Amino acid sequence: MNNNYEGCPCTLNTTRICGDTPIDASIEVSKIGFADMRPNTVILVNENEVFDGIAASSLVHFPFNAPILYTDGNTLSKKTLEEIQRLSPKGYQEIQVILVGNIAKAVSLELTFHGFNTEQMVGHNHYETATMVCDFREVFDNIIIMSGEDYTEGIASAYWAAHHGSPILYVQKNNIPRCTFEEITKMKNVNVYILGSTKTVSKSVELSLEQIRNVKRVQRIEGNSIYDIAVNFAKYKDEETGFGWDRDYRAGHAFTFGDINQPMSIIAGVVFAHMGKHTPLLLVEKDKVPMIVESYIDSVKPLPPKDMPKPPFMHGFIMGNLESISYEVQKSLEKYLSIDYEMMGMDSKIEIIENVPDIIEELKQKIKEKKHNINIGNAVKGKEDVELTHEKNSDFYTQPEMIKMEHKNLDKGREVLAESKDNCSVDMNKFKKYCMNHSDKDLVNFVNYEIGYEYIAEKVKFDCLIIGVRDLID
Repeated sequence: MNNNYEGCPCTLNTTRICGDTPIDASIEVSKIGFADMRPNTVILVNENEVFDGIAASSLVHFPFNAPILYTDGNTLSKKTLEEIQRLSPKGYQEIQVILVGNIAKAVSLELTFHGFNTEQMVGHNHYETATMVCDFREVFDNIIIMSGEDYTEGIASAYWAAHHGSPILYVQKNNIPRCTFEEITKMKNVNVYILGSTKTVSKSVELSLEQIRNVKRVQRIEGNSIYDIAVNFAKYKDEETGFGWDRDYRAGHAFTFGDINQPMSIIAGVVFAHMGKHTPLLLVEKDKVPMIVESYIDSVKPLPPKDMPKPPFMHGFIMGNLESISYEVQKSLEKYLSIDYEMMGMDSKIEIIENVPDIIEELKQKIKEKKHNINIGNAVKGKEDVELTHEKNSDFYTQPEMIKMEHKNLDKGREVLAESKDNCSVDMNKFKKYCMNHSDKDLVNFVNYEIGYEYIAEKVKFDCLIIGVRDLID
């Protein structure tokens, strides 16, 4: 097969947004997001100002309901003007175009000349500009804190800001700028979420935020890399406040994919978080999908049906042309998002187990003989939990308590049961250690010890699974 491709390719489960410049990319997103409706406003940002663009993203959310468009810092792009005219924004409090950050007054005057009412928010720097955007939003319970020196760990915050309206404020690694501090002190009982590791926002800054009297709570979403942080944010949910995407379950999720070296294209795509499929951001490299991203998609991807395909399905928006994100990466994302590969036996990671009911009964009887009690119920395809109650003198578990196993398709379980698939044995010490490491939460994510479930992981023979489970019981 010839893998060379030119133009702006799409696949069954991916849509690519191309543009030779950030201005072009922002216009393409605007045409998709507002194809048949008028926005309330349009947000205009200097195409060279990443931090202004990130801060502006909270204005995409209602009531402003706006795309982000770009222009040169000194003049109004003709193509951008034409898109604003096509959009014909309805206006919010009589404002039709909101200029955020470092844009010359001449741009505002030209928009006025063409009949648009404008409002501009610009500070002495992007720290101050972000506080002005925050003031303009007025009503919110949560704010996001990220580095104002290095956007790479915090750029995913723009997608949540567009989705939910949470303002973004900037700090330095070891300092809270005065304008940011004063802005937070004006708020009433606010929750603060830091996006980024201590490489970009130090622990001392986190502690200082906790000391501000009107801050209710401070939480941090971090990771070992920018890719890891974006994945962790996509999975994150604060149960007390509702903050976070909570995309950590199997369903028909959609994501936007971007390369960190093209930040303005990434920011233009926040409209996809605001409307339509409401996508979190995941980061990829130009020629590679990071392993953490691949594993995450696999963990939330719907299991393929045994018969005809039916929803839910996955989808991905790719921000950038072929020079930014290669066609090979797009094909890889198509493969990871699609359920067709498993159904057609192409690079399948799942093997279907036959005669499940008989095996359930056999195992239940075996367990009963050992005075263990398993409530299996109607567990199918990992959707229900298996609770195991065991005696206090049990030598198998590290703690004589109930351990709840949430069956998510994790690599850890696959690794344990597939440890020695040649002789169908299970590394008991490794399994005990795994339980011990999780005993503080009494929660063991151990998929492939899935008694009675229809699916097992890659390359683990069915007979091996049964023998392995019996080893655990015996």
